[in-house]
This record gives sequence, C-alpha cells and structure tokens, in this order.
Amino acid sequence: MTPHPRTFPCPNCNEVINESMTQCRYCSVPIDAGIAALVAERQEKTNQACSDASFLRTAAAAMFVFLGLSFIPFVPLVYWGFLATFVVTIVLLVLWQVRFGSLVTSDPDYFKAKRSRNIALALVIAAAPLAFIIGPLWSYLLAAE
Repeated sequence: MTPHPRTFPCPNCNEVINESMTQCRYCSVPIDAGIAALVAERQEKTNQACSDASFLRTAAAAMFVFLGLSFIPFVPLVYWGFLATFVVTIVLLVLWQVRFGSLVTSDPDYFKAKRSRNIALALVIAAAPLAFIIGPLWSYLLAAE
C-alpha cells in the first residue's frame, strides 16, 4: 500500500473516494479492496497523463514563442532556445505516447489531455517547416538587403 491513500471515483455514484474505504461514504455501496486498488492505480496514471500533457502543451507553446522571436533580426540566441524547446517537445511527445497512449479510461480529463497532446503535436508539425525552411529564407532575405 502507498503511504497516502489513492483516490478514484465510486463505480456507483462517481463521487471521489479513497482506496482504503470498504464502502462508499456517499452511496454506501460495498467496495472490493482489490478492485479499488486497480481502479485507484488507473486513476493515478490518468492524473499523471493529464499533468504531463499540460506540461507538454506549455513546452510546445514556449517553442512557438521562441520561434516567433527568432524571426526578429538582431536576436541571434533566441534560435537556440527554439531548437532546445523543439527537441524537448518532441521527446516529451514520444514519452507521453509511450506511457499514456494506450491508457483505457473514461475520465473526461484524459480526453482533454489527449487534446493537449494533439495540440502540441500540431505545433511541432507547424514549427518544423517554419523554422527549417522559412527561417533560413527569411535570414537570407534580410542579409541580402
């Protein structure tokens, strides 16, 4: 058992209870300890997926901010910030997919986490041609003037 009881929604009334309870305090339905531990573990993994997806979306947004700033002339080090966040975002996308992509849950927050993952993926896909094709072309045009 973990030092802190994990929580999960009651299978009958969907109120959040902890795994150490033998019956739901809201609807008094009996709770099997083995099933409670499994459901609480899945809920804990779902919560971690939501947290990681939020961080992933923030990293992707930061990547896009660095990309936008890299188009401003005379700010040379910003491009390195973009490259760093681009790589970090790709690594986080892969890790999220490996850890949580096959998670089976009906938790609505998990669907929001998948949407955040998809937004981060779209930002990475949009940033690649902007940074590696349009960015050098922009620098060339500015240098030619």
